[in-house]
Amino acid sequence: MLWNNLQAWMLFSSRLVGLRALSEMGFLTPEVTFEKPDREYVAKGYYIWNDEPELNGEGDFYQELIPTEPVDYKYYAVNDGSEIHVAGRRVTSKLYGEKQFIGQIENRPALAASLRKLVERFDLRGVGVDLVKDIDGQYWAVDVNLAAGYRDTGLEPALTESIIASLPSG
Repeated sequence: MLWNNLQAWMLFSSRLVGLRALSEMGFLTPEVTFEKPDREYVAKGYYIWNDEPELNGEGDFYQELIPTEPVDYKYYAVNDGSEIHVAGRRVTSKLYGEKQFIGQIENRPALAASLRKLVERFDLRGVGVDLVKDIDGQYWAVDVNLAAGYRDTGLEPALTESIIASLPSG
């Protein structure tokens, strides 16, 4: 038995499919090209398990680098069977070094609504979305992860309930 939706897990293992789904749910997403751009970019592999995104490196495709602080905004959702819980945190960007927890964030209603829409549309039990904030205060979704780490999110009780609710009864 798989806790999350198997079909969605297979779809979202492709970073390009994940980015398209995020865009369809109302998130802003950076431009993607298959040729190295002349400006700064993030190189990514087609699949989430191949490699880590790399600043100005080699990849299967290239995502526009959104000018921002070296900080990511991680939004997490857990569907416990009766409610979709959302929490966010700030972490240092892996593009510039080791990822470190900075702190919790107050959820932005529009981002939380788009995340809930993603969970409902794809019948997910849990998901994480990586965002960056540009100099104008706009948030851009740069990745989606169905195997997100929920440590320090405050969603641990909801995660436990979600796993219990997904177990076969009897």
